[in-house]
Amino acid sequence: MINQPCLFKIQSKLKILTDAESKVANYVLDNYGDVLKLTVTELAEKAQSSDATVVRFCKSIGYKGYQEFKISLAQDTISPAKHLNPELDQDDSTGEITKKIFDSVISVLQETMTVVDVDAIEKAAHLISTARKVVIFGCGGSSYVGMDAMHKFLKIGIECFIYSDADTQAMAASLLQKSDAVIGISHSGCNKSVIDCLKLAKQAGAQIIGLTTQGKSPMLKHCDILLCTSTKETVFKSESVTARIAQLVIIDSLVASVAFKNYGQCYDAIQKTRNATASRKF
Repeated sequence: MINQPCLFKIQSKLKILTDAESKVANYVLDNYGDVLKLTVTELAEKAQSSDATVVRFCKSIGYKGYQEFKISLAQDTISPAKHLNPELDQDDSTGEITKKIFDSVISVLQETMTVVDVDAIEKAAHLISTARKVVIFGCGGSSYVGMDAMHKFLKIGIECFIYSDADTQAMAASLLQKSDAVIGISHSGCNKSVIDCLKLAKQAGAQIIGLTTQGKSPMLKHCDILLCTSTKETVFKSESVTARIAQLVIIDSLVASVAFKNYGQCYDAIQKTRNATASRKF
């Protein structure tokens, strides 16, 4: 009997799980070290199951969902020193910590450059430049990336909105039109609030750009255009600064591409927005 809390929970619940849930449980017990690197969709494929079954399995053993399950599993299998950042060691000096963080950011940016689809950025830029308006959906750390994107798009004259409240997000998504563009941001590609908004946006006829990591996730099937960053997914790293920086670089590339498509109009907008805020600066 494995005496670690999460794994013990799985073993103790095996007799009451459905056959489909048991397939997921047995895969996790045999490959728990690898499961931490998998999205819900990837685990479903490995266990020859479905996303919904994986989520039901997590709930059957006492967790609210897949992310909470992964956090608990990580606490079983990863040393406490690795919880803050997988690259760091508890006895690292401040200089070593700083260097490792910088190296991690550089590595993720270099890897993102190899996986980024330039044609997808071009298509996304065209969609945004011709859209009636742009609405961004993101939660948690992704909402800050969305705020940055909104600020930059507004500067170049693109009507752009982001909403932080889940109900407001859903209402805004339901009122979109075919001439509107949506940007959904989720590092994991598994955020339920974002995915629910993308479903509503799709039903309304809007075109959807997804910003997420490379790999399979529930978010992908709702996106018309996919912009991917490098994936070094662990349960703790999804909220790290490296993930956000990679997303911000994609946003900067997208904003610049949009600006150069309508350079004259965007330049005028930059002058207007700069003048509008000038009085608030010394």
